[in-house]
Amino acid sequence: MQNSEVIKLKQLLKKQYISRNGHNVHKLKGKDSTGRWAYYFVLIEPEMENKFLKAIEAKTGTIDFENYGEVIASCYGETPTQEVKNHLKELYGFDL
Repeated sequence: MQNSEVIKLKQLLKKQYISRNGHNVHKLKGKDSTGRWAYYFVLIEPEMENKFLKAIEAKTGTIDFENYGEVIASCYGETPTQEVKNHLKELYGFDL
């Protein structure tokens, strides 16, 4: 199998995994490090969920979502943009 084929297969498997595990995607609104409102969709694996929720509840400052999971989409603003909604629908079948 060629390297490009392996990459495409990994991308397909990841897409399918996220599509099937939408219940593990957290929708979050907050201010980013520059103080701008932002909206994030973060895939949190079950084994990291308690740590992630404790970090959110602690409200101790900035949280690096990548320490707990993977940001699958984000945008600036207090609600998801139509572009992000379309992206999540197209890739993962998520309706917002």
